[in-house]
Amino acid sequence: MHLLAACVLLSLAGQEVLGARILGLFPVAIKSHLTVTSPLMHALAKKGHDVTMFVPFNTGFNASNYREISWNAVPMTNQMNVLDFARVNILLKPFGFYFMGMSTTEAILETPEAKALWESDEKFDVIVTELFVNDALLAYVHKFKCPVVLISTFGTSSTINSIFGNPAPWSYVPSEFLSFSDRMTFAQRLQNTLVYIYGELVRKFFYIPRQQALVEKYLSGPDEKIPPLDEILRSADFILINSHPAFSTPRSYMPNMKNVAGMHLKPAKPLSVDLQRYFDSSKNGVILFSLGSAMKSVHIPEKPLRALKGAFQRLPYDVLWKWENDTMTNKPTNVRIGKWLPQNDILTHPNLKLFLTHGGISSMMETVYHGVPIVGIPILGDQQRNLICAREKGFSEMMELMEMTEDEIYDNIMKVASDPKYRENVKKVSAYWKDEMNNPLDEAVHWVEYVVRHGGGKHLKSVATEQSFVQYFLLDVGFTIMVLLILGFILIRAACRLLVCRRSSPEKSSKKDQLVTRKAQKKTN
Repeated sequence: MHLLAACVLLSLAGQEVLGARILGLFPVAIKSHLTVTSPLMHALAKKGHDVTMFVPFNTGFNASNYREISWNAVPMTNQMNVLDFARVNILLKPFGFYFMGMSTTEAILETPEAKALWESDEKFDVIVTELFVNDALLAYVHKFKCPVVLISTFGTSSTINSIFGNPAPWSYVPSEFLSFSDRMTFAQRLQNTLVYIYGELVRKFFYIPRQQALVEKYLSGPDEKIPPLDEILRSADFILINSHPAFSTPRSYMPNMKNVAGMHLKPAKPLSVDLQRYFDSSKNGVILFSLGSAMKSVHIPEKPLRALKGAFQRLPYDVLWKWENDTMTNKPTNVRIGKWLPQNDILTHPNLKLFLTHGGISSMMETVYHGVPIVGIPILGDQQRNLICAREKGFSEMMELMEMTEDEIYDNIMKVASDPKYRENVKKVSAYWKDEMNNPLDEAVHWVEYVVRHGGGKHLKSVATEQSFVQYFLLDVGFTIMVLLILGFILIRAACRLLVCRRSSPEKSSKKDQLVTRKAQKKTN
């Protein structure tokens, strides 16, 4: 009896991480990113941990052991022209991406909330933060001297792979700045290699020095010198990745890299009476159209907007359009508009024919989870790559916003809505994702608690993170082998010459003797 009680107590002691103090740094002012990351922090609070969240907007969650430090940001997408940003060429794309990160990071560090957190004497057991062009905020990891769990809201990148020593061959892993699939042609592999090298050079010599300068400007003091940001970044213990082969391509991960795709998914709620009636009464079915939170439909340029309205008017289906104004000029008769739509709940209705979407990763996950086929209109970021992957898996067609015509829009919608193979394919992908899916939110909570329990995750890190570029790619070994081969070739060549010379020497001597003998005979005669 006593032995059983002792075993139970030991088991409980090994599992508990009661009251860990957790700091969540999620200052990126993009609502879709916060939608992915905030459920994890809310779940940690529900498990009894003391959670502090540094966020750009209030998330609406309340608990006695949960605190939000909100700096009331203007959404990042409101501060830039999304279409102009999307049209930047590949040479300027890294600079545009990094300039955006530098300006937003500086805006964060200037806030009284960021300064107050820096000057506080609080203690934390772990920091959970999103890695998204905000590297200067890693100084808080040095400040609080605790383990750090990173979150990537869109998959891996060259930087992430480097931090964790994760193998990501350029032959089949495309750069985050390109929209290639894993099946690249020779020309694409060549471009991918050059973009990887170019992107890394821009990051190392342009971006990181400027983020380091922000640290020196706002956080460093005479009594404290903050280490290089890359050094802090490489000390990261763990990363939670919002990705899965259902939306990406199969690739390897180190033990301290875990997919938790879908941790933001919630059970669908019943539709409002009005929306339920709208869907139920639709004779031929409904098309849902939304471009997410980054791109507002009211900002669609005139040409594609006219094409969309013309195509929708010809459809035999009703169209539910996320439109951010109360009215729409020349609205087609079969279109209903709404400033906000309960997307996750709508995707469960059986009378929904397809989802016309921008292809953001959160929308893709909701769509695949509920088994709804897609017609995609990518705008920026990873959206085109997401939709290319969906098209290759057979449940999507894709169009370019500025190039699509009325006929192309109509034909693609009719094709996906009427051909059952698209719905069958998305249900197959949904099935194999769900079949291997532990609850991703529970898994994310587990790994954060794991890092707290073990004081970090250094035991999971590959030695590859300690190797130089020369060591990792065996350039020193290759050089040594090449030198040995060259020396071997020189020695073999010298030996062959020596043998040839030795063989030819008796013959030459014999001929010389014969010539001397003949000359002597002539003199005698």
